[in-house]
Amino acid sequence: MSFTSKFRHIYGEAARQKDQYSDIKGALTSGESQYIKANSKFWAYGKSTGGAPLFIRKLSDVGRSQLGAKYISTHKGRLIDFDFHPFIDTLVATASDDCKVNINAFPADGLTDNVTSPEISITGHKKKVGLIKFHPAANNVIASASYDRTIKVWNIENAACIGTMGDSKDNIYSMDWNKDGSLLASTSKDKVLRIYDPRKPDAAMNVNGAFGGIKSSKCFWAHCLGGFLGATGFSKGAKRELKLWDLRDLEKPVYAQGLDNAASVLIPNMDNDLGILYLAGKGDNSVSYYELRNDSKIMHYLSVYRDGVPQKGGGWVPKRGLSPMKCEVQRFLKLTRESVVPISFIVPRKAGGDVFQEDIYPNCASAKPALTADEWTSGNNAEPNTMNMDPEERKEDDGGDVVYTKRKTYDEVVRENMELKQLVQKLQDEIAELKGTASDEVDEVKEDAERADGDGNEDGADMDQDGGDE
Repeated sequence: MSFTSKFRHIYGEAARQKDQYSDIKGALTSGESQYIKANSKFWAYGKSTGGAPLFIRKLSDVGRSQLGAKYISTHKGRLIDFDFHPFIDTLVATASDDCKVNINAFPADGLTDNVTSPEISITGHKKKVGLIKFHPAANNVIASASYDRTIKVWNIENAACIGTMGDSKDNIYSMDWNKDGSLLASTSKDKVLRIYDPRKPDAAMNVNGAFGGIKSSKCFWAHCLGGFLGATGFSKGAKRELKLWDLRDLEKPVYAQGLDNAASVLIPNMDNDLGILYLAGKGDNSVSYYELRNDSKIMHYLSVYRDGVPQKGGGWVPKRGLSPMKCEVQRFLKLTRESVVPISFIVPRKAGGDVFQEDIYPNCASAKPALTADEWTSGNNAEPNTMNMDPEERKEDDGGDVVYTKRKTYDEVVRENMELKQLVQKLQDEIAELKGTASDEVDEVKEDAERADGDGNEDGADMDQDGGDE
């Protein structure tokens, strides 16, 4: 290696058999998702059967899957993608071919019964929803990409649509929020890389012809370089490529490199805290990793992890779910035919697990949102709140105090408004009827009084006449 790096000896280590998640059968492996997602306590995988079942397990719950394991199933169609809430460990969003995004809650100790009703169901897409991704800094904001070729951003508290991006001319392959969630990037089959502010969807920035091939491309943000946007894709000759663009000048990439002639789609995972990019291909039996630097070369190859079993997909455990005293800087949950294998990426240090290695563990994103959904919608931006990864300094209240509060949806407000209007009309009709009845009664009283008065006058006249006769 021609450059000096503290990560030059980083290596991948697969968990031992007893520490793997085995007997994972029939896992979802179609669509543009990565098929495995995780937060700091749980990981999840779906199945492709009807009812959109999503299975959730604790990271600590290793070994074979339990018979009759409980699951979340709140859709009528098939599961396509899912994503954990970044600030609430027990909330997960699911997307299905029933065109809905459902927000689902589960117990803090894991599933004990099947969950069949969502906390809230979000509708608005006209075709199946292929991708969903939560906002990294604002609470209760999520983006969804659909086969109707639109991306929508939602407030999951009331299912309100914050913005719709309908520029794509073909199916959407990927989307990714930047660090503070002020921008959302996407790639699609029409070979255009797009960058949106979802609150101003008409002011999109485009990179036309980002890749020559039409096979799937995946975007990611490289903030460690200062606002760069990257993507993996294919050339016209079906060669796998990696490119980086500087948002200040999107005319041409600042880095473009052909990687190899493999046919599998690369799933990028960018560790912006350390400046390391991991590339795992669907169908590959390897994960390669590079260090990104602000120098003339930009991308510096570090190494590759290989084993004899290909991965169908896989997800990455967030930083706050790692084991810093083992010098673990990333963990890949590799999905195989019948198992999920944790692969720890470790930076070897002489002190090992005796001393916290501060230089490889800068503060990472915490479980506390920086903004509310309404604050972000109104135009505010803020970088994610961070926490110390030193076990001795780490506070237990770094997360866990955020709760989900459902508000009335637009449809519910409209329905309630109509019901109130109907109730007001009914009361007005009743009042009018009562007024009419009261008026009739008054008229009757008046008539009776007048009649009585008339009868009295007639009796008086008769008496006068009788007296006169006497």
